[in-house]
Amino acid sequence: DDFTSLGSFGTVDQVAQMTILPKGEIAGIEGTESDMLKSESKKTGYFFDYTIKTQGQPKRHFRTIFSLVPGATGGAGSVLVTVTAQTSETKYSALKSMFDEIIGSYEFLKK
Repeated sequence: DDFTSLGSFGTVDQVAQMTILPKGEIAGIEGTESDMLKSESKKTGYFFDYTIKTQGQPKRHFRTIFSLVPGATGGAGSVLVTVTAQTSETKYSALKSMFDEIIGSYEFLKK
C-alpha cells in the first residue's frame, strides 16, 4: 500500500469497522457498546459520528475526522491526522451546533 490516499486504509465503512467501533476491544475493555450514527467520505477526509457506552461510565458522543496531509518534510508520503471532539451524550444536543461548526471547518492547509 502506498498510503497516499485514504483509500489505502480501506473504505470509510471498513475504517469504521476496524478502528472506530471496536475501541473497547482494542483497549481490552469488556462491556463496551458502540453505535455508528453516520460515516461518510467528503472533502479530504473520512468523517464519523458515533457513540460509545462503557460499563460504569456515561454514554459518550464522538465526532472524528481521519485525513491525510502531505508529509512534513515535503517528500513522498503523507501523515495521517485524526481530530476527535467528544462529550457526554446528555450534553451533546446543547453542543451539537458547535461540533458541527468545528467539524465543518476542517481542512488541511496546502503549502
